Amino acid sequence: MSCYSCCSCECLETPLDFDAAVAAETRFTWRLHDVCHSNIGWYTDKTISDQQLLEDWIAKDAFGAYVLWHKDDYCEIHSMFHMRALYVGKGQIGKRLLAHWKGKDFSAEMLVYWTFLEMPNRQAKYCEQLLLDTYRVPLNKAESTGELLLCAHFTQTEVD
Repeated sequence: MSCYSCCSCECLETPLDFDAAVAAETRFTWRLHDVCHSNIGWYTDKTISDQQLLEDWIAKDAFGAYVLWHKDDYCEIHSMFHMRALYVGKGQIGKRLLAHWKGKDFSAEMLVYWTFLEMPNRQAKYCEQLLLDTYRVPLNKAESTGELLLCAHFTQTEVD
């Protein structure tokens, strides 16, 4: 039974499509859970706050794949927050997040969470493309050809 009206996922369920592709096509050790639950941070839309410390939150040389999230709902049964992916990308994390904060309109979401996983450029390219091929991500207009929704479920500790 689904916990959320906006999608068919459940709090304790991990989709297997992404992980199956990574396992079949590569020898990479990371999986979707690692991308979705590593190095969690947040920022507010620029209309709410103009003092962003993104550069201080993330090592300046950190490079990898990242996801921007919106906290969509809360499941009281499992005490988990439903997170809906807004955007996936790769690159030098601090610079990319700062560029998104400056250039994208997040006024509807007001608060944007991110997760990132450090990895070499070649792996980050693969991860980003597989996410786009597997999932429909609303702010990735050009290459988001996937059909599934990318959702994760965060604990209270993860969103604090």
